Amino acid sequence: MKHLPKHLQPRWRYLAVGIEAWPDADFDRGAFQRDLWYAAQNLYGDAGSAEADLTVLAFHYADGDGETIVRAHRGTEDRARAAVAALDRVDGKPVGLRIRGISGTVRACEERYLKR
Repeated sequence: MKHLPKHLQPRWRYLAVGIEAWPDADFDRGAFQRDLWYAAQNLYGDAGSAEADLTVLAFHYADGDGETIVRAHRGTEDRARAAVAALDRVDGKPVGLRIRGISGTVRACEERYLKR
């Protein structure tokens, strides 16, 4: 099967998200992804959350501090920010999330906002 031409491929934006929680809170990428999907679905419904298509790409969390990169379709950055802001618990444990910035590539997102 042939791939789509470049002008027809979907465009993405990458949100750098900082995670803060209690040191004894322990959750993984799968739990964060699931709760992010539920938050987007509760906020925008099935059609709106599918349009944003939020996906967790990189996830690092340990001892109550972490960071992640969330991918969203271009043009839905505001919806993605609101869905991340609506997320207050992951795996039943309270968390604080902060959007550090939005970028057009994963590499720029890591270099500018995650200091990798």
